[in-house]
Amino acid sequence: MKKIVVALFFGLLAFTVKAQEIEGILTSGKWFVESIQEKGEEPEVSSDKNDEWLSYSKDGKVKENHFGDLKTSSWTYDKEKKMIKISGSETIFHRVIEITEAKLIVELIENLGDKQEDNLMVTYVKH
Repeated sequence: MKKIVVALFFGLLAFTVKAQEIEGILTSGKWFVESIQEKGEEPEVSSDKNDEWLSYSKDGKVKENHFGDLKTSSWTYDKEKKMIKISGSETIFHRVIEITEAKLIVELIENLGDKQEDNLMVTYVKH
């Protein structure tokens, strides 16, 4: 019984460290849009990868640049749902599909309560 409790403890500890690693990766630089894909469609590659980016900071702020329109919002990461919540003039959720030091793939969800038919998949890369 003691071994099971110890194994569970270390399993939970490893999961927590992993969530902290994700937050560390998110805040490690600017994420540039590489492509946007609507469900069932071919990815649309960004023509100028420097015009669209996100930059997460450890203080819970995120800067977003969309073709020169710069705005600052707040962000949090829900490790259980594997979602980034971005709150500003509107709230948008980014479900993390894949994350590495150089690549981030998220599914954009505007409203968790609504049934999402055509979610967008966005691939970000660091330069």
